[in-house]
Amino acid sequence: LSLPKTNTVGRSGSGIDSTTTNSEEISPRTALSQMSAIRSSSSISGVAGDSSSSTSNLAPKNKEELDEEDVDPMKIIEGSVAYGAKKTLPYYHCGPLPSHDNPELTELVLLHGAAFTKENWKSSGILDMLCEINNEEDEGNLSISALDLPVSADGTELVLAFEALTSKKILSGRPVTFISPSASGKSIVSLGEMAAAASKNSGSGGSSSSSTELTRIVKGWIPVASGAVSGASESALKQYADIPILALYGDEDEMGKKVTQILVASNGAKGVELEGRHPVYLDSPEEFVQEVMQYLDEEDL
Repeated sequence: LSLPKTNTVGRSGSGIDSTTTNSEEISPRTALSQMSAIRSSSSISGVAGDSSSSTSNLAPKNKEELDEEDVDPMKIIEGSVAYGAKKTLPYYHCGPLPSHDNPELTELVLLHGAAFTKENWKSSGILDMLCEINNEEDEGNLSISALDLPVSADGTELVLAFEALTSKKILSGRPVTFISPSASGKSIVSLGEMAAAASKNSGSGGSSSSSTELTRIVKGWIPVASGAVSGASESALKQYADIPILALYGDEDEMGKKVTQILVASNGAKGVELEGRHPVYLDSPEEFVQEVMQYLDEEDL
């Protein structure tokens, strides 16, 4: 199996290096995503305009009515949790539920940009492709949660949402990998700013205690042209020094390219260019899923 053509931006010797890859050997997990994309392709084409295809995977039960034995890991569950000051967080979830017997569970949390909602993850077919990885043949172990967290949310609100989802046993409470398209990157960058401020105020020079909230909930970060990066302080970005970052952008998106270049230069992020506009994950959904799954495998996330 080989990957489609993508441009990968990375660091080499004296600076930033751009390389183009036509094909390469890939990991088993990436192979799973490719096979899933192929299996799902016939239904994906009709998802956006056909409500029956986009809702056929929704389970009839609420999350509160389910236990681990009830859950089909490929079925998309819709629900909501209360968090913060009388706020409600709608979500989609699929994949295994957290349990003490499954410490190797990979948890992926999908946020959304200003012009979109969690519905776009489903209507684009991306959520279905990710859920399909949990089929019996491929034996995936991937928990996916697509949230309707407002793009105005800061790091504090993100932590409250994380804790509410953990309380409802949607998340395990262990650090997860966040995908933050566009404006949703504000909440992730805010965690870095909070950690940098705590470090400065304590005079610790960056002790682990000053980054507690950041490292407690973030295991990996996949920003998709997250503009907040451009306005982030150098000290905030330094807080992500030990967190793997995959920065994605569309070849028609200059702002996304600049964000990726910043993260590559400051954090050693892996940068990947896909075909598309600012919301490149919607323009190239299959390639997006493949890049995400490969990165989760490469970094053991």
